[in-house]
Amino acid sequence: MRKFFHTARESLVACGFPTHIAAMHAAITIGRPILMRALSYLPLALLVSASPAMAQQADDLSLTYGIHIGGVHVLDANADMALGPDGYRAGLKMETDGFLGRVAQWKTDVRAQGHLTGPLPRPRQFTAHGSWRDQPRLTTVDYTPDGTPTLTLANPEPEKDREPVPADLRLGTVDPVSAIVAVLDQVAKKGDCDITVPVYDGRQRYDLIFATQGPATLEATDLSVYAGPATACSVKYKPLAGRWKENRQRDRDREGAKRKDVPVTLYIAPAIAGGPPVPVRLEMDSPLGAVKVHLASVKAG
Repeated sequence: MRKFFHTARESLVACGFPTHIAAMHAAITIGRPILMRALSYLPLALLVSASPAMAQQADDLSLTYGIHIGGVHVLDANADMALGPDGYRAGLKMETDGFLGRVAQWKTDVRAQGHLTGPLPRPRQFTAHGSWRDQPRLTTVDYTPDGTPTLTLANPEPEKDREPVPADLRLGTVDPVSAIVAVLDQVAKKGDCDITVPVYDGRQRYDLIFATQGPATLEATDLSVYAGPATACSVKYKPLAGRWKENRQRDRDREGAKRKDVPVTLYIAPAIAGGPPVPVRLEMDSPLGAVKVHLASVKAG
């Protein structure tokens, strides 16, 4: 895939596009599955934080993250979260704009809200609405009072390109945003990130397995507003159901098999003095080069 990336970039350069624009377009177009996997780990992670303990430490937060692939700044993610004594609400927006938006149009708006009772968050609703080159991809999952997830909106329908997720595998799950709430709650309460979270996002069923790597010190960089001590957590993705059908995008399954074993490191720390712990950096490898997501700005209130 790295060869394809360079070929795509050089083809655009030969057509007169600036090198950085060509690289950004190649990264978005060819590396979109990689970007999606990175986003599933971090921008969702970066926008949420909730537990009764954390809710007493900070007001609403607005955060911006810079996403880089192979040394190329691909796009920014704008996040917001609201914390309460017994609940959470979080949102994330990303969209390619300018020239890149015209040649690789992509946007997403992810939202989640829920309560904080029991060992895992209890989501009320999860939405993931977006599009790729004007093709909509809309998902809404609502939860009954007992926590059972119900897919109430899906465009396209999951059955068109994925194997169905059995009903029994959906029980006891949370959405991807609430999964990150769970690990941040773990860090806030216990000081570690040793937790496995069952996730159903309306299309796939998988586990996110978090494990403490130990304390870390993040060096100052002009890409991030945070430097200092952090908890380093490994993240593993374990797919269980909802895989791509063999007759559609078979290569995605092969790529997914490779990605599930790619090491991912998530760094969690209070971004504001006295504030709640939030992910402040993510690092992972990819065929296009290193994927790094940095906290570029944070504002309370």
